[in-house]
Amino acid sequence: MQTSRAVSRRRLFQSGAVLAGAALGSRLPGAEALEGPPPRGLDALAKDLHGRLIRPDEPGFLVAAWPNNGRWADVYPLAIAMCVDDHDVRACIDWARQERRPFAVRCGGHNYAGFSTTPGLLIDVKPMSGIAFDAKNGLVTIGAGANNQDMADAFRASGLAVASGRCPTVGISGLTLGGGWGFSATRYGLTCDALRATDAVTADGRLRHATARAGEDDHLFWAARGGGGGNFAVHTAFTFAVHEAHDVTVFNIVWPAKQQVELMLDLQEIQLKHPELISTRSKMAPEQAGKVTRGALHVQTLGQFFGPPAQLRELLAKPLGRVAPTICEINGMNYWAARDYLVTDDPTGLYDIRSSYVAGQLSGRGLERMIGWMEQWPGGSLRQDNMGILFAAGGKVKAVGPTDTAYVHRRSDFIVEMEASWSPLDTPQVVERQQRWLTDYFADMQEFVQKESYVNFPSRDLPNWLAAYYGENVARLQKIKLGYDPDDIFKFPQSIPLPGAPQ
Repeated sequence: MQTSRAVSRRRLFQSGAVLAGAALGSRLPGAEALEGPPPRGLDALAKDLHGRLIRPDEPGFLVAAWPNNGRWADVYPLAIAMCVDDHDVRACIDWARQERRPFAVRCGGHNYAGFSTTPGLLIDVKPMSGIAFDAKNGLVTIGAGANNQDMADAFRASGLAVASGRCPTVGISGLTLGGGWGFSATRYGLTCDALRATDAVTADGRLRHATARAGEDDHLFWAARGGGGGNFAVHTAFTFAVHEAHDVTVFNIVWPAKQQVELMLDLQEIQLKHPELISTRSKMAPEQAGKVTRGALHVQTLGQFFGPPAQLRELLAKPLGRVAPTICEINGMNYWAARDYLVTDDPTGLYDIRSSYVAGQLSGRGLERMIGWMEQWPGGSLRQDNMGILFAAGGKVKAVGPTDTAYVHRRSDFIVEMEASWSPLDTPQVVERQQRWLTDYFADMQEFVQKESYVNFPSRDLPNWLAAYYGENVARLQKIKLGYDPDDIFKFPQSIPLPGAPQ
């Protein structure tokens, strides 16, 4: 085993501000009548840790507690355990059970719905960020605290990659456990599709090494590929198969506010015809803050093409010929340079989000309905950059069956994401109107989408969230939950319930 150059620890107390990927989470204490030793207090936990226990009156506490979505920044933990190894995680789980305390588990802190915040113990695995390559079997083992930037730093000189996200501070744990969308997904599959093993501490305090082999906690391994973070265990490491990183073409094209529906249909058609050759994120967005009108909605597509620039220009001939773009960047480059080009820190600050899936194409009627809702946006201080996005989610993702992993959305071609965002300038009344608009917008779009949602884009206000996140895999996930967490200590408002439990 050869260890890559040490990845940076500069994020030890970094909160980050980036899109996508979701952190692990547990908020409630589980069974109140759990038997065990008497309570020991935080002093005892601090002595047990190889890492550090940060308390509210200590330097770094507020920074370490800060989540990506500032909506949950007022949820202060009792203490933050910076775990440096498996021993620390086991100590935290044992302590939480004995103390009957709620806890949450955090890697990147990007859980949009705030499930990586807690008034109890915050178990932070970010210090566990080592990355090690095994040249003999072509696998890489990544610590549960590593993020997308750590992976890019470690892989860049190797000529290898694991399909992952574009947001630098999103953690590998939440990304993988929710599925793992990125611009390489349509070509190489989701992050979870490359998973070959995972180490995890379950509710009984045991460290398990789970693989797909029968008898090696294969049920836990199945659930780790899309079953969502914080439902069964605290993961401490992930082992992935890697793929070669070839040169690609990146693109960023913006059209003026003309023929928006036609352009969005063109872009979907290209994606559907060449699902493993191209990966797009296409959207309509206003040009500035203030009232949204159709005459100020531009169309943008951003993404990655697995071929040369000239071939991409041929594929894009129809939309490029329909309306002259105001921005047309099409550049061939190294795989990791392309990743840097596509990096984003969005969303950040204060926001609310919804997601759905589409099989095939979001129709012209659906796009018209979307524009109508954009024009009904109630106003606020920020430009609404993510009012309606289509992320390509087909191609290689669809090569795996819906029940082969816990990630059930294998019949889909696009993730539809819609968002409302605001700043401290906006009054509570403005925020309330935005959130009501988003709820109504999402509900009205259900006519045109599948009744499914991406668990890494969670919302506390999502109707029928259990079926939306997990579909036909719910019953199996509940059975696995009963096997690994019968006392339901891994519990938060959208945790997988035990069989027969109220939802």
